[in-house]
Amino acid sequence: MATLNAQVLDFFDWWLDELRGVRARLAPKQRQATTCDWIVSVADDGIRAREANAPEFQSIPLALTAASDEVLALLQGGPRRKRPTFDIRIEPGLFLTRQLAARRLPLRQARDMAELDLLASTPIDPAQVHVVFARHAEQDCFYHVVKAKTLAAVLEAVRRAGGSVRCLSLLQPHSVLPADPLSLAAVWPPSAGDRSRRTIGIAACSILAGAMLVTFAHAHWRSWQAGAELDAQIADAQVQAKAARTSLQKRQAGIEQIERIRQEKKTTASLVRVWAELTHLLPDTTWLTDLSAKGDDLTITGFSASAAELIQPLDASPLFSAPEFASPVVKVPGQEGEHFTITAKIGAL
Repeated sequence: MATLNAQVLDFFDWWLDELRGVRARLAPKQRQATTCDWIVSVADDGIRAREANAPEFQSIPLALTAASDEVLALLQGGPRRKRPTFDIRIEPGLFLTRQLAARRLPLRQARDMAELDLLASTPIDPAQVHVVFARHAEQDCFYHVVKAKTLAAVLEAVRRAGGSVRCLSLLQPHSVLPADPLSLAAVWPPSAGDRSRRTIGIAACSILAGAMLVTFAHAHWRSWQAGAELDAQIADAQVQAKAARTSLQKRQAGIEQIERIRQEKKTTASLVRVWAELTHLLPDTTWLTDLSAKGDDLTITGFSASAAELIQPLDASPLFSAPEFASPVVKVPGQEGEHFTITAKIGAL
């Protein structure tokens, strides 16, 4: 099982590979010009070296078994550079291709599995070969095996020339397979400066990704905080609105009650007016023991020398209407006159 460190490195490798893949998909699908100073081709018919802008068959090829001194002499034929860079291209027939899995695998795990596959399925010693994976692999996972002695003289000559291998490619009839960074590092271990630059690059990308994540988290937190404050303000506003609505309803009810009282006052006679009218209408032989008014209903109770004579003046009054006895007129022992109870309607003033 892969360790946590290997998983983290696999993630960074995948991320960088995806970024390179985007660039490759945006670029035209044709062989791009190399950015190296020298191109070294290793084929069945020998080793050729030329400057990047020179014709392909500029020099006579050296034998595959040539020593590093011969290759170095070939590399020193052009203009001198302080630290030249080399693009090594391996022609078909000098590498073996094997399928490792039907889908892409994490790079470091794939390299470990490739070594196990060589040990289990072939007589090849992994220590005597270079295992190369293509940079932009498809869905299937293939790896390529190159004998270490095939590249030994070339790599030694590059080292003695003070240069570095910038690119390693496997040529096929219709395509070029550039090696991935891990395969290139296995063939040509990076110098301390290269490792420092790679570490700085990874650190810069990590810092950038971390800054983007922190920025997004901060923006999300600010948005959440603003939403929480807005919810609190809305809750307070709802309480205030409810209190204001209740106060408004009470005020409206008070206004309606005052308006109703005013309207009743305009349309209903006051008790003073009723009392004055009764005093004017009733004869001196009549006295009242009770007077009550509820709305437009008037009830009077008392004694009179002739209770029957009270209906006519009440009916003739513009203030009263529909006078009638509410109960039979009776004589009360010990009292003078007849006891009566009359009801009537009170009109407007």
